[in-house]
Amino acid sequence: MTPEEYHASDGLSNSMMNKLLKSPAHMKYYMDNPDPSTPAQVLGTQAHTALLEPGSWKGVRGVEGDRRTKAVKEQHLQQVEEHGAENIIKPDAFDQIEGIVSSVLANPTAASIIRSAQDDGQIEDSLFWIDHRTHVECKARVDCVPGHSSMYSTCLADFKTTVDASPESFAKSVLNFGYARQAAHYLSGWNHLNPEDERSMFVIIACEKSPPYAVAIYELDWKALELGNYEVENLLELYAQCENEGKWGAYPETIQMLELPAWATARIGQ
Repeated sequence: MTPEEYHASDGLSNSMMNKLLKSPAHMKYYMDNPDPSTPAQVLGTQAHTALLEPGSWKGVRGVEGDRRTKAVKEQHLQQVEEHGAENIIKPDAFDQIEGIVSSVLANPTAASIIRSAQDDGQIEDSLFWIDHRTHVECKARVDCVPGHSSMYSTCLADFKTTVDASPESFAKSVLNFGYARQAAHYLSGWNHLNPEDERSMFVIIACEKSPPYAVAIYELDWKALELGNYEVENLLELYAQCENEGKWGAYPETIQMLELPAWATARIGQ
């Protein structure tokens, strides 16, 4: 299944839960009006394909120089004719993708996880299931499912590009971008569909987006998975309620008491 087919299919995904966390109305609008991909998302998608499915990656390094000049313009048009405009990548971005891929594959642990999934596991595996409690249709797309012969056969793995892969910074990314919830959602879906091949670990291969493209590999601990499960359960219940009632509200319609953060009032009386 292509990424486009997956995104167009029915089911509650982790990215939809990110919107639902703000409000049902925000998620409903997102479903009806998908956001255009940001440059960072485009880079991440291209890096994913180049790293995980190199045989499918058709990226071509664009021509250096000013495309307004005749020579560069002619070379660019020739590339477009040969490879398609969607496959022409600006030189800086192309070099960035190559740097990320090379750095990840130079890490023996990351390379072992990815190659195991490529050789006798699964890459970009699309999952679809019905949550047994709420009967909500769910979906997930797992980057890497290492094969049974791998020492990583008890895990699902995900690849992320990031600004800072250090433990302190990436722990904040896990919270800010809902990676703990993603882990819980993916493990739940996989284990629901594959009871004979249960996975208990969620591993993230994180690579920085700028040189030296440093790589870190993290297993989310039980506290993170517990938090993720808690969020998933609550969001599934909220989604089921909205579906049943046909109402996708935003914020409360009554007057709320608004409290300023503690730092804003700390100077009172000084």
